[in-house]
Amino acid sequence: MNIWNLTKKDLAVILKDRGAILWIFILPVVFLVIFAGLASAQGGGSSEDEAEDTRTSLRVVNNDPNGTMAQRFINEIDQSGSFRVVLSDEQSAEQSLKMIKIIWYVIIPPEFSANLSEGRPVNIVVVTHPDANMQQTQTLLQILNGIAKDTSLELQLLDGIRQMGEMQAGNPDAEQAFQADKVMAQAKSQFDQSRITPLVAVDQVVPSVEGGTKFTFDLGASSVPGMAVLFVFLSAASVAHNIYEERKIGSLRRLLSAPLTRSELMLGKMLPIWLLTLVQIAVIFAFGALILPILGMGTLSIGKSPLAWVLASMVIALCSTSLGIMIAALARSEGQISGLSNALLWVAGFLGGALIPTFLIQQMPTLNILSRLVPQSWATRAYYDVIARGAGVVEILPSLGMLLVFSAVFFFIGIRRFRFE
Repeated sequence: MNIWNLTKKDLAVILKDRGAILWIFILPVVFLVIFAGLASAQGGGSSEDEAEDTRTSLRVVNNDPNGTMAQRFINEIDQSGSFRVVLSDEQSAEQSLKMIKIIWYVIIPPEFSANLSEGRPVNIVVVTHPDANMQQTQTLLQILNGIAKDTSLELQLLDGIRQMGEMQAGNPDAEQAFQADKVMAQAKSQFDQSRITPLVAVDQVVPSVEGGTKFTFDLGASSVPGMAVLFVFLSAASVAHNIYEERKIGSLRRLLSAPLTRSELMLGKMLPIWLLTLVQIAVIFAFGALILPILGMGTLSIGKSPLAWVLASMVIALCSTSLGIMIAALARSEGQISGLSNALLWVAGFLGGALIPTFLIQQMPTLNILSRLVPQSWATRAYYDVIARGAGVVEILPSLGMLLVFSAVFFFIGIRRFRFE
């Protein structure tokens, strides 16, 4: 018997186990549909009016909430026909931009209305992700600039008429101030001024956001990497359970009679598990890429560097496989595998950002520290960097390095404590 024969035998045994198939392939897909559906519903809004509104949502940070001109400007955006305004605070909008839930947001400055009423210029800021769609961004800027120009012209014309009124009030005999030619000259002067120095200007700001993406990654599809990481590592418990059963019925003891060293036997046990884990990852991502769009739950790509995604998947599968070997080596009873290890893996999955976005974990100092102690955190980070930020192999090397460290520790403990009988 050689390593490949041992690998084929174990693959055949696992694939005949209906429970293993359910756990490895079916359950992840079910969870993925549930979580993607919840995420899509959350991202799309819960009201019936929002569901029927096909306009693009636009986050607006109104730092002049009591100003009439600010509210009027917001209403003009909402009535443009292209965008549906969603009010937000600046911190939430900035975080959403970093997590690629939105691609731009608009900031209305404080004292917007007061400054305009006194004739002082103001600046509307459009914060844009560096990889935002250029055509969509130009559409937004054109609409905002159009509203800004109309507002500037109207205010400056009214200001010109007000000035002429003050002139007449100061000199009641100067009735000629409101003759047609004077009014036209003043209107032309104010119009020219609004073109040269508009009261309302629109500035575009592109913050430095690490990496990039083509924005095929949205809130619904963001569940795919998390579910992949969660169930890949949960499968370690299933692997440990199968090895425990083999040890209990004596299959592992009989392998000692094969013309293979213990290291070769361990490699033969790990190889089928690693290959099956890669298939599991491929199935989860394929479902996310092909089926979620049909269900209206978002679209998914594997980022700008397929090689980075493949390499990340291989290292994550290796880490999970090594973890399964360690659990099998340390477990003294079936209850420790099916109960304790599963519970710990669910907790680790939560801390690692497989169930909730990692940025929420990072906002809680204690959980942020704990998350760095579990391999799931580095696995989700690697996937999100590749898929959401367009990172390549070099950018994810730190995460892959940590996963390899975890793999080495798990494998070393497993190989030292592994019992064939």
